[in-house]
Amino acid sequence: MTVRRLTFLITTTFIVCGVALAAVEEAEELTHKIPPGYVPEEARDEQGLWLELEEAERSLNKSALLIRNTDINAYINAIVCRVAGAYCNDFRVYVIRNPHFNASMTATGMMQIWTGLIVRAGSTDEIAAVVGHEIAHYTRLHSLQRLRDIKKKMAAGAFFDVALIALSGVSAPVGQMTAMMSALAFNREQESEADVLGVMMVVDASYNPHASYTVWENIIAEEEAAVAKREEPGMFAKTHPAAEERARYLKALVTARYGPPDQDAVHDQKLLSVLNSNYAMLMEDQLDTNRFGRTLDLLERHGEMGVNPSLVRFFYGEMFRQRGEDGDRELAKSAYRHSIEGADAPPEAYKNLGYLLLKDGDIDAAKDNFRMYLELHPDASDRAMIEFYLEE
Repeated sequence: MTVRRLTFLITTTFIVCGVALAAVEEAEELTHKIPPGYVPEEARDEQGLWLELEEAERSLNKSALLIRNTDINAYINAIVCRVAGAYCNDFRVYVIRNPHFNASMTATGMMQIWTGLIVRAGSTDEIAAVVGHEIAHYTRLHSLQRLRDIKKKMAAGAFFDVALIALSGVSAPVGQMTAMMSALAFNREQESEADVLGVMMVVDASYNPHASYTVWENIIAEEEAAVAKREEPGMFAKTHPAAEERARYLKALVTARYGPPDQDAVHDQKLLSVLNSNYAMLMEDQLDTNRFGRTLDLLERHGEMGVNPSLVRFFYGEMFRQRGEDGDRELAKSAYRHSIEGADAPPEAYKNLGYLLLKDGDIDAAKDNFRMYLELHPDASDRAMIEFYLEE
């Protein structure tokens, strides 16, 4: 099977993004609309859009939120190139430090992957599924059509800044990000096409097609856990209102065509390596959202995935300490102690446990932990403060 041609038979009625797709008996073909190396030459409006997006990309290159970690960029770029195949050289991939779940692609081939996607992925296959979906939007010219629609609204008097659209989510407030993403959502037919063609690309790249729906199931589960804890619905729920129907459709389609998923759980070492190396940055950003229900769901999943237990336990401690509900101080101390018992505990586990013990009046134990912190982190920026506590 090639990416250039899709032939599939649907024997049941599925619901995709709220649209019923009637059962069909004839084969249906879905193809890319542009070849690799595509450059606009004829449409004047297209050239103008290109110039505006290129200016936005120059601004993105200067952003302080652009991730420059070699391991993250190498990991994500390898996934994109493998899924893209012949289109690999058409894309420039930017990993953005943003704790929310999102990826996007402009009509010029500028792709953004937010770190919130990486920290929520259950496998490399799930990242590949999201990437395939975005590339399909590009090759089906959905991204271009969306910008043309925006231009029409501009002509009608509505205000849109193409650069702001392209960079939505880069240091923008959550409310603004949500509003922008909702306003710029693809229509249902486009989403359906990108889902199906994206699965094709994932299969051609030898990734697991079942990841096309498990990635949505995980995000939906996170949102449900948050709602159960009375947290406000997140950006995902507001911008993907039909996610459950979409996940059910993809599961039915992939299972019918490729068979049931392999039940043998295998840790994804490539993803685990990236998570372990960058866990402090990723989870500190997540904690800064103050959405503790979502954070707890992520920590539980990371523990099951095989992320370094000392790191996971440390951030349990951080979450409980920052949440500050009844009983959380004891839970935080227990989590820090469990982190310290394992290998590779962050030095901050000793420091933060020391602060909690100091508040409890356990001075000797607090000082023991402060000394261990300075021993493990001799160049700590707060060394003078810790030494002050040790001298008291």
